[in-house]
Amino acid sequence: MKIGQRYTEVRKKIFTAIEKMDKPVSAQEIYDYIKQNYEEVDLASIYRNLELMNKSDAVNVILFGEGKKRYELKNMKGHHHHLFCEGCGDIKDIEMKEENLIKNVKNKEGFVIKKHNLEFFGLCPNCQ
Repeated sequence: MKIGQRYTEVRKKIFTAIEKMDKPVSAQEIYDYIKQNYEEVDLASIYRNLELMNKSDAVNVILFGEGKKRYELKNMKGHHHHLFCEGCGDIKDIEMKEENLIKNVKNKEGFVIKKHNLEFFGLCPNCQ
């Protein structure tokens, strides 16, 4: 969190929820986890805190085209990408070396990449 932002009980619980679920999770999933494991919490408070945590660079926002944001802790697992099953919605992390791809983009297009996201969509073994 940025200096001047308190590490409140709600934020601690959000961090714990994201860490325990070990995949990119929606605000609703975080809300359900906190409600089940701690106490009733306001869903609007979860959304407000997630936006603040995103602005503070504490979480990554990931979009899988499902109409909702998903969140994961920044720097928790290092740089990685995701496999998203369009059948069951399961999400897996995948690490890969993309240096050659980035080098090709720079060499062919003269484009300097500052950051990138790469998600793969398909069917997991259970849904094939």
